[in-house]
Amino acid sequence: MNFFKIIKFDFMNILRNPMLVMFNTIFPLILIGVMGFVTKGGYGAGVVSSYDYYGVTMMIFVALMISMTATNAFMEERVKRGNIRIVFAPVSKTEIYLSKLISTYILGTISYSIILLAGQYLFHINFGGESLPYIMLLINTLSLFGCSLGVLFCCIFKREEAANSTMQIPILLFVFFGGSFFSAASLGKLAEKISYLSPIKWITQSAFQIIYDSNFSIYVPTLALMLLASIICIIICEFIFKPEEYV
Repeated sequence: MNFFKIIKFDFMNILRNPMLVMFNTIFPLILIGVMGFVTKGGYGAGVVSSYDYYGVTMMIFVALMISMTATNAFMEERVKRGNIRIVFAPVSKTEIYLSKLISTYILGTISYSIILLAGQYLFHINFGGESLPYIMLLINTLSLFGCSLGVLFCCIFKREEAANSTMQIPILLFVFFGGSFFSAASLGKLAEKISYLSPIKWITQSAFQIIYDSNFSIYVPTLALMLLASIICIIICEFIFKPEEYV
């Protein structure tokens, strides 16, 4: 079976699940709206509004949470039953797990790019203005890492439920120390130092530096870090994934 046909097949499977589509399209907008409205009293009339702040941080949060879409695209029970013929088809094991990763990443790239464009030009959230393409690339690179992480946990635990429940631990730590909802610096110097181990921290810091200071000093290192982390996840998948365990 042609690799691109497998990717198309997996992508269409995702689109047939309305919950996955809503989670990656409507849910981010609702999350931004709710967080922006609830906290707007604490931002006053400064340069950064609550919608500006949570517009960026919630998009980063959702981009990492696409890992759960990847686990569903890989090992949700109905998907597994429908994909049995792919396992027994004359394709390499790499194509099996990589098609899930790529199809999920395509969904994320399209969805998040549209949301960022709509947020910037329809809802007047500051996503960087002319620097918007750079913010898009940041979000999409984090999305690639999220997809890779989700597929990796599926390869390790071999069941969607086990993968999701275990994967929530590192994701919650990334979110907690990454400053998605509040700054880790408010918890003390130790927490602030630990926060630099979170990819969300680097993405968030780079995004705000670009948007408000046109500062690209950590932009390329942050992209490189996310790409390296994604490649590491894929390499581990290649070593541990066994197609017979997918059935």
